[in-house]
Amino acid sequence: MSDRVGRLMFIALQVRDVDASTHFYRDVLGVPLLVDEDEDALDDRWIGGEHQEHSWREGAYLHFAVFAATADRQPSEHTQLGFAVDDLRSVHRRAVAAGVNVLHGPRDEPWGMTARYGDPDGNVIGLTQLLAPKDERFAPR
Repeated sequence: MSDRVGRLMFIALQVRDVDASTHFYRDVLGVPLLVDEDEDALDDRWIGGEHQEHSWREGAYLHFAVFAATADRQPSEHTQLGFAVDDLRSVHRRAVAAGVNVLHGPRDEPWGMTARYGDPDGNVIGLTQLLAPKDERFAPR
């Protein structure tokens, strides 16, 4: 069996306010969200509608998007996600300046420095500045 079977490839959050979520994820956290202006994407039969998105294509593919909630798709709440960052203290300062709900500030953990924040819809977003790998088993592939 391939090591790709069962790998997470797509995350979509339904959000109350796409602009507020875009500001949080792109401007505060640094996730490079872009508007998908492809008409086929807006008319997508699965989700469709107003959204912002980004795909990581190096290494394991992962697509992340925030979609406007609708009467049929309520806002995502109580979801926990984590993102890697290069400089957690800098992102933390930006988050505090933006008035983001800080659940816990930067603290050292065995895998690196981590912090957690509440997004505009009540999801818990963890940020981690990973330690430099000391063991080849943890080196990026």
